[in-house]
Parts: sequence; C-alpha cells; structure tokens
Amino acid sequence: MYEFRNLENESIEDLAGTWNLAFSDYIVDMDMSPERLEAYFKISGVDYRRSFGAFNNGVLVGMLMNSVDIYKGRKVAYDAMTGIAPEHRGKGLFSALFEFTKKVLQEDGITHYYLEVIQTNERAYNIYSAKGGKVEREYTFLKGRTDRDPGHRDEIKFRPLSDFSGGELCDYEPSFSNRVSSMRRNADDYKTAILETENGKSSVVINTQGRITQAGCGGPEGKTLLGAILFNLSQDFEELEISNIPVTETELITELKSNGFTVKVDQYEMYIDLCSNIL
Repeated sequence: MYEFRNLENESIEDLAGTWNLAFSDYIVDMDMSPERLEAYFKISGVDYRRSFGAFNNGVLVGMLMNSVDIYKGRKVAYDAMTGIAPEHRGKGLFSALFEFTKKVLQEDGITHYYLEVIQTNERAYNIYSAKGGKVEREYTFLKGRTDRDPGHRDEIKFRPLSDFSGGELCDYEPSFSNRVSSMRRNADDYKTAILETENGKSSVVINTQGRITQAGCGGPEGKTLLGAILFNLSQDFEELEISNIPVTETELITELKSNGFTVKVDQYEMYIDLCSNIL
C-alpha cells in the first residue's frame, strides 16, 4: 500500500538515500551525497511543495521532483528528477505517483509538464509517451577539452553571473535549466566568459564544476573566438561538459567537435499537456 504526499518536510538525507537507490542501475553514474543533491535541487529550482513522493510503510521509495516557472509562455512544471526504487518498479507505482502529481499541479494552474529523456533510455521514453508525452526538441550533450590555442587569451572578459544583467548568451533558445533566469537561483556557481573583437563575438556560461550551459558565437571571427574561450577554460578543468545544445545548431556542434569535443549523450525534451484526457 502506497501513500503519496509532497516532500516539503522530508530531510535531504532521506531524499539522497532514495535518489541513490533509484539510480543505482542507471545508464550513467548518478550517485549523490546529501550536500551535492541539495545543491543540484537548488540550481534546478526544485519546489518541494510541488514535488511528490511515494511512501511504503512510511519509507520513501519513489519521488518526482519538480520546478515551476514560466517557460515558452506557459506556467509549467519541469521534471528535475524522477526515480523509483528498483524493487518497487513494475507495480504501476510511477503511473499512480504521476497521476497524483498531475492532479495537484492542474489545481495549481499548471498546464504543461516538461522533462528531458536520454534517447537511449527507451523504457523512460515509452513510459512518458504513454502519458501523452511529445518530443518538442532534441539536444546533444558533449564532453572534452581543447589543446588548440587560437590566441586572444588576455582579451577574454570573465564576470560572475551575479554581475551580469543581460539576457541569454546564446543564439538558440536554451533548455529550461540552462536559462539565465534559472541559473540566477544559484548565481555564485556560474560565471560568464565573453570575447569580442571588431570581427566577431563569442560568449559562454560555465559553472564551477566545468559544465558549460550556454555557448554562442557570431561574426566572421566568432568560431575562432569561441575556440579561444574553450582553450582557456580547458586549462582549469580536466574535462569540460557542454549541456543541451539543440541538434538544429549544426554549425555550433560541428565547431565544438572540431575543438575536440565528443557527444556524451543525446536527449529529448518532451512535454505533457496536463489538460489532456490521456491517462
């Protein structure tokens, strides 16, 4: 017998325990300490009041962690994390937890539910598709570093994101978590790198763990300038990650690959219309 309720009163230690159990057999290593998980939830803007857990005999065995914001002109919930402990899978628990979550979010005026799914995770894709999920965009996630130095090192301007007052630093629409407004929730964890000449401009947002969340370049010299920023950042990290570049940004992805980056995973951005009648 399962009980469902929000997670505003659960300890981060209990959440971390369930997280690590739920992802113990995942495609990539997802193990988290309570401190790291709390930081991740902060960056993701998790709303514990609108995040929900499944309890079995008082023990948390599944959870659906959500962030709520305006995205694409809609009031949406974004799935920051979903996990079910292995021994409780195959019992309809996710469906029951999602339907409980859906009902509460609908009552709160939330119309759409967004999530990201690794493309090779067919099980998750099929589950969300059965809930009415539709693919809106595809992303690529890259990793690597560059040893190619195109110069301009002393011209790069670094600023903490907390000192940056502008909008997005990429030419594409960033994913939910990679928007400047999302990153400002934990602005001290990010900095911007901007390199501009009379023949081009390039800009990057990167966090303290070496993950680039936005990248852009423009003008005749833009690609060279992007390479200069990547080379500079490669001196500070053993490996860089570049998250959620839309696959439609073919020139940018080609340039990143030419700088030594390779694809780590490809992802779908999916959405579920919470107002639909699909159960």
